[in-house]
Amino acid sequence: MATKQATHRMRLSQFNDYLMQKERELTQCYREIEEVQAEFNEIFRQEMAAWQETFSQCFPQVLAGRDDLPAKFRQQIDEAEREELGKLRQEMAQLEDEVAQCRAEMDRLTEAAQDLTHSLRAENPDIDEREESLKAKVVRLQDDYTEAWEKAERVSEGLGWLTNAFRLAKLRKRQREAKQEQEATMRELRSVRQEWLTQMEEASQSQAELRKQWQEQSVAAAEKQGRLDHIRHNLEDLAQQNAITGVLEELDEDPGVEGQLGDSLRELIQRNKVRTEYETGLASVAEALGLTKGIGEGLRRFGQSVATVVQEQRRYGLRDVAIVLPRSVVALNETWRALASKIKDEKAMGTKPLAFSRIIKAYLSDRLTDSSIQGLFETMGNALSEATASWN
Repeated sequence: MATKQATHRMRLSQFNDYLMQKERELTQCYREIEEVQAEFNEIFRQEMAAWQETFSQCFPQVLAGRDDLPAKFRQQIDEAEREELGKLRQEMAQLEDEVAQCRAEMDRLTEAAQDLTHSLRAENPDIDEREESLKAKVVRLQDDYTEAWEKAERVSEGLGWLTNAFRLAKLRKRQREAKQEQEATMRELRSVRQEWLTQMEEASQSQAELRKQWQEQSVAAAEKQGRLDHIRHNLEDLAQQNAITGVLEELDEDPGVEGQLGDSLRELIQRNKVRTEYETGLASVAEALGLTKGIGEGLRRFGQSVATVVQEQRRYGLRDVAIVLPRSVVALNETWRALASKIKDEKAMGTKPLAFSRIIKAYLSDRLTDSSIQGLFETMGNALSEATASWN
């Protein structure tokens, strides 16, 4: 027989207060994490400056005395160098492809610009012919109008306006028709000229955009070609430098080097340890801030919904209802207060990045999986829906 899960009951208004309290606790928790982050950032900055100084002492000595290093340490660098050579050759192949793609795109853009110019030129004769034809028509219609006007003037001299009334009417009509047709032709002529201006503007904008894209591709091609040439001309030196850098950055045990270099390498090992601890701590900070921010936004939206339900209850005088939450949900919502109490001393916590990471893992990473977060909001949402179902 399945064991019934323990529950926690509260009135709707209490549930609203409960959610606001949890939101405040989560906000405070977020602030505590931010304060730890500030401590980490400051200490990490100082540690990185010291690490860089020690690294700068070790690197040139290892590079210059590589052949005299202990066999195991030398072998470690040799193996890293082979890996770096492979990475650099792979990068060169990729850069060659990318440069070819950039240049092909530049050729395409150049061709597109030329096609645009050719297309515009091909349309010009048609527009020119239409414009000249319309201009000639305007002149002809003006001549027709003038001729009709002059004839009308002649036939209307003296009593001609009375004896030649029918002919005069025809001439006046011819004048009106010539004028109307001329106005229509002028509108068409203006339309043709506007069409040409529009095409010129569009072509100019298109050409400008093509030039911009071509320049972007040209800059990208130059940068990639520069990097490619640099690797090609310095392949072995780069592989060696990258290999020694990688080995020194990851050095975690005494390589058995004597003298001043040995002392510097042992100091670097300790600084590598500290650097790694703070990198781990900062990664945990980023994870914690991301989780609390995301859940905080969800809690705020859910709280707003519950507040709206409470307002509706009071507005319409609906009976009070009980919200029933599983104890597991209540326990999960206690995370924020418990976590904040663990990390509230940011000064002390700032010196213990690994301890902070363990706390974050225990209180956030392990508890707040995607499924548990989804279950938290779904369970509270279902509890609200079940409680208010009787209102319907």
